[in-house]
Amino acid sequence: MAKVKFGRISAAVTLCVVCLFGCLLAGCQSSQPESSDESFAEEVVEPKFENPFYVLLVGNDGRTGTVEIDKAMYSDGSARSDVMMLMRIDPIDYKVTLISIPRDTAATVNGSLAKINTSYQHGGIDELLDQVKQLTGVQADYYFDLGFVTFEQFIDALGGVTVNVPVDMSLQDIVSGDDISLAAGEQELDGAEALVLSRSRKLYDGYQDAVRQMQNRAIVVAGINQVVQNPDSAEAAVAALMGAAETNMTEEELSSLVNSFVENADSLTIYQASGPYVGDIDPTDNMWYTTRDEGTWAQVIAAADAGEDPSGIVANPELALL
Repeated sequence: MAKVKFGRISAAVTLCVVCLFGCLLAGCQSSQPESSDESFAEEVVEPKFENPFYVLLVGNDGRTGTVEIDKAMYSDGSARSDVMMLMRIDPIDYKVTLISIPRDTAATVNGSLAKINTSYQHGGIDELLDQVKQLTGVQADYYFDLGFVTFEQFIDALGGVTVNVPVDMSLQDIVSGDDISLAAGEQELDGAEALVLSRSRKLYDGYQDAVRQMQNRAIVVAGINQVVQNPDSAEAAVAALMGAAETNMTEEELSSLVNSFVENADSLTIYQASGPYVGDIDPTDNMWYTTRDEGTWAQVIAAADAGEDPSGIVANPELALL
C-alpha cells in the first residue's frame, strides 16, 4: 500500500460562507447580476444575525441531467444525501466550523435499520433535518440542498478553482460521460474536474467515504479562496447560490451574512472536522454501516459550541492507496 498525505487547509483563506455553500456539490443556474461600480463589501446591509447558528449543507446524488438518469435505481428521480455537513456560523467572533456527517451512519428510517442518507430519499429535507438532530443534538436553523449538475456550472462560473489533488485519479464525469484523469498536485480544476475529485473514493484503502468528505472540504475551501482573491464577485456568488439551491434562507439574509464576513475577513477563523466514521458490516442485512456514536458526536458539538477546534476529537483517516 502506498501512503499519501493530504494538504493542510489554511483558515486564512476562508472569507465567507457563500462559496462554502456553493462548492459543496452545487453550481450556478442563475444569470449573473448586472455589474456595479461599488464592491459588495461596500454595500450597506443591516446585519440579520446576532448569535451563532447552524446550517445543514446537503449534496444530493440525484441523477437528473446526468448520464445515469436511466439507471433503474435513479429513474424515478429519487436522491440520497451523500454529502452532509453541519456548519456552525458565529457572526460575532467570525468563526465557521464545518463538520462532516458520514453518509453511512446507522439510523432508523421508517422503523428499520438504514443509512442516514436514505432518510432524505424517504422523507426529503425535513426528515433529514430530524435525523441529524437525533444523531448530533443540533437543530439546524437553515439548510442548503444542492446537486451534481449545478456544481459543475458553479465552478465554471467562478473561473475554476485551485485545489491540491492528493493522488492521481480517474473517473467518469457523471454529467457529460467523459472520462477524466487528474494528476496529483496543486492545479486549477474546471467544474467537471472538480466533480471528479469530489466523488473519487474507491482508489483508497480504508475509510473511503471519510476520505471523500476530506476532498469535498478541500474543494469547498478552494472555492472560498476564489472569492477571497476577488471580493467584488461575492454579490454574484450570492445570486448564483440562491438560484441553484433549495434553501429556507432568504437572499437578503445571505447577503447580510456574507457582507459581514467580507468586511471582517481578517478576523475570520475556520475549523473543519468529521463526526465518527468507523464502522463494520451488520449481520442482519450484510450492509456496512458507520457505528452510531452519539457520545462522540456530543463531544464534537460541545467543542464547536465553545468556539474551539473539534478536529482532534475524530482524527482524519490516514490516506493509503489500494
